[in-house]
Amino acid sequence: MSINSKIKQHLPHQELSEKIWKEDKLKPAIREQLLEIADVFIEYLGIPIDVADITLTGSYANYNYTPYSDIDLHIIVDPKSINNDVDLVEEFLKAKRQFWNDRHDIRVLNIEVEMYAQDINEPHASSGVYSIKDDKWLEKPNKFRKEFDKTNVSRKVKYFKRLIDMEIEEAKMNRNIKGLEKLIKKIRDMRSAGLEKSGEMADENIIYKVLRGEGDIQKLYDMKDNIFDVDLSL
Repeated sequence: MSINSKIKQHLPHQELSEKIWKEDKLKPAIREQLLEIADVFIEYLGIPIDVADITLTGSYANYNYTPYSDIDLHIIVDPKSINNDVDLVEEFLKAKRQFWNDRHDIRVLNIEVEMYAQDINEPHASSGVYSIKDDKWLEKPNKFRKEFDKTNVSRKVKYFKRLIDMEIEEAKMNRNIKGLEKLIKKIRDMRSAGLEKSGEMADENIIYKVLRGEGDIQKLYDMKDNIFDVDLSL
């Protein structure tokens, strides 16, 4: 599939995904399955926690889902209810989440389910948040009023692909991760600036999503990890 075809997959839809929604309500079978997954994840954490809510957010709680989108399942907790050292709790939950997501490929109707443990006080940037626990919208998404600039996105995706390949080759020769880290930051900052200025249909956000879906961003992280590991090996 060409880059332009993949870019078009990110165009906004007029309806929520019929795979998991019936009009604006989560299908009962989907809701029950997600609750079961959440229960297993909570048990896997291995510590007693008070769950404030279980929410669905991200692209599948909105109109910008694509074939690359995950179901983002969030367990909402108050870190202080676990331990007064909030930073320690956050690091623990982050590590457990990463371990879980790296080692499991759980799918609902072939859509990967990505798990998160979210601080109850953390504001969420998504414009769609659905409480699976209470079976209702906490923040109902609005349909997008404008599309992104497909020509600009295509041009920038090709630019970043070349830049990523160049940085990876440079890192291979010099065994230095500074260029990789700089490019990762550049791509992240680009996305953040676009989201802040124009929201989820910002060109910058679509560029990031296409690069992520193509595996280009992961290549940067993989090369960075490879150099780090080799440098520490004897």
